Amino acid sequence: MTRRLSDDEAAAALARAEPLPADVRPRQLSRSTIEGVAPSGLGAMVHLTGATLVVFASTTCEGCKDLADLVREGVDGFSVVGALRAPKEGLPDGEVGAFVGDRGVWLLGDDAFSAFDVRSAPFFCILDSDGELVVEGVALGRAHVEGHCADVASGTPRPDAIRLSLDPS
Repeated sequence: MTRRLSDDEAAAALARAEPLPADVRPRQLSRSTIEGVAPSGLGAMVHLTGATLVVFASTTCEGCKDLADLVREGVDGFSVVGALRAPKEGLPDGEVGAFVGDRGVWLLGDDAFSAFDVRSAPFFCILDSDGELVVEGVALGRAHVEGHCADVASGTPRPDAIRLSLDPS
């Protein structure tokens, strides 16, 4: 369950925020392999070669259901990997199984989150055909992530516009 921040909490978060300058490239990923556990409970490893989209999701995130469909259905021109934290009760897990379905590549555990320095879902990272991390950000839905993939595929990746304001208009 999520809750909305109070005005004071939002103001405090914005006071700490530092927007990235538009000319700053995303950081470099230090490795080309991430490890974890498949939804079945068996060990798994994913090699990050070529154009790759990594989608960080959570079974408790309402918006992540749309992102799970993206992992299951894929994105033309990209390898797609779904990353979830492993459930405390272990695997296999009915809730995880229902969330991931029977298609797509899913990796459970902390390794993918650590490799990309992702703290929580929903988040995404896109690597280009050379394996360079070119776009990353909060995943604001399937269309948002697919738009960034299209930009990367066309050779015109762009960072998300950052609007830091308490004014909702």
